[in-house]
Amino acid sequence: MRLNKIAIPTLLCLGWLVLPGCQKPPDIGHYLGRPEDLARINRVVFVQLTGQDSCPGIAEDMTVALSHAIGARRLFRLDVVTRDDPRCKTLSLDGWAGFTIKQLRDMRETFQCDAILLGTVRDFRPHPRMQMGLDLRLMDLRSGRLVWGINHVWDTTDKTVTKRVKCFFDSRMRDGYEPMNWQLAMISPKAFEKFVAFEVVATLPDGPEVKTNRKSRRWATLEKNEKNFRNAFKSSGL
Repeated sequence: MRLNKIAIPTLLCLGWLVLPGCQKPPDIGHYLGRPEDLARINRVVFVQLTGQDSCPGIAEDMTVALSHAIGARRLFRLDVVTRDDPRCKTLSLDGWAGFTIKQLRDMRETFQCDAILLGTVRDFRPHPRMQMGLDLRLMDLRSGRLVWGINHVWDTTDKTVTKRVKCFFDSRMRDGYEPMNWQLAMISPKAFEKFVAFEVVATLPDGPEVKTNRKSRRWATLEKNEKNFRNAFKSSGL
């Protein structure tokens, strides 16, 4: 299931390197709230992704790819916690329909953080074509507010996705992948995970910009989409 154009193209341009012949930044299903909400977050705990019908190791590898990509943005301190961490066993971390005030408080006290990043890898298919779905949400544990979220499926049967994979390799991966080059991502899960992680962080602002406290009409419009994003997650049955 895919969100219907919640993203705003001008926002996605942040952090996206446009090369000759490349398409504009991808319009993937995401939500980004007010910049001041993100600016107030100093430490985030990223709980290892879960996997729905995915191959062994995919959720763990995608967690690594995302943690590197998000950490490179330097928006906040990001610490990864594995699912076998004893602290996770005492908490309710799978409440996609929402968390109670007590659950939010317990997470904040247990992890000593401002926000938590939770997510699931779904619809992963390496054959006959590479495909991956991802659900992510960054929750402010002090206010319970959804700050940022992703709900999208990348499918290489879509020609626009294939073009973006090629542009990603040309701009970011560079040399060392001969003779397959960008086509490596069409058969290699780890290469495809790097591409997905790159597109995910393209929905976030750059580090310095998020520290501004100006509120514009664009952010006000995005704020109104929070309800739609929550409803989309509920309808996905997660």
